[in-house]
Amino acid sequence: MNAVVVVFVVWFAAVLGAGAWWATRTPQQPTMLERAGAARVRAYVDDGVSRFGRLPIAALVYFAGAGVILALCWPLGLLAHGLEGAVDWPVFHWTEHRQIQGWSDIWLKLTNIGKPRLTQGVDALAAVFFAVVWARRRMAWWAPLVLFASAYALEKYCQIILQTVVDRGHPPTTLGTFPSGGCARVLIVYGLVTYLAVKWRWPESRRAWRIGMVVVAFLWSIQAYARLYNLEHWFTDVVGGTVFGLLGLLVMLGCARVLARPAGRPAAAGSERETAPDGSTRWRLSARV
Repeated sequence: MNAVVVVFVVWFAAVLGAGAWWATRTPQQPTMLERAGAARVRAYVDDGVSRFGRLPIAALVYFAGAGVILALCWPLGLLAHGLEGAVDWPVFHWTEHRQIQGWSDIWLKLTNIGKPRLTQGVDALAAVFFAVVWARRRMAWWAPLVLFASAYALEKYCQIILQTVVDRGHPPTTLGTFPSGGCARVLIVYGLVTYLAVKWRWPESRRAWRIGMVVVAFLWSIQAYARLYNLEHWFTDVVGGTVFGLLGLLVMLGCARVLARPAGRPAAAGSERETAPDGSTRWRLSARV
């Protein structure tokens, strides 16, 4: 069996096997959202929403998150540039010498799950679908439209900035450079779709949340393997695109949680209403938290 097929079998068996084990095991520790510190953060966010509204707070999360992404991925790109000779060229040549015609045909098609045109279509359809869902639930119907549009903009323009400042070049086979936009788009777009789908249908099911994460990891694996096998990116481009995509997804999930909050109402247990001297209403944590 060709070594690139062995890599595929081991890689995907590890992702699916570990994912199946993790999704079915009984949780032994409280989730991050169930810990005491999370209740305090939710109370602060609720206070900001009640004072300024959902859009301003979501915008704060969005632009601050974009700044963090650029601050972390820029030096990562410079490191990737420096590792090109030691890491990228050996991986490139190893893969180049193990191409299989039929296998290549499959992965030249599967790589399209992260292409701009397909992810744009998924992004637009999901925006409309979840706008209808939110409207039927008497939530802010415009929020999914804002979320998916801003998610795609976050990936596109942060990628452009990183490509410009890192300026590391590309493999001799394609124009792909740091970071891999395909990996980032898969994580951000499909990750946000998965999050909203689970939040809509099975919000209290830990198993559903874990299965959703495994699905996103599987889709990322398809894209990452395709980009490497097709020689579309350097290995470190794929690593950078993965880090970039995970950070971008976290930013968009934070924005989604803010936009889903009812304005002026507490989402955390143990929060109480108090009236400020100017007559406005705010929320604070009670002594029980």
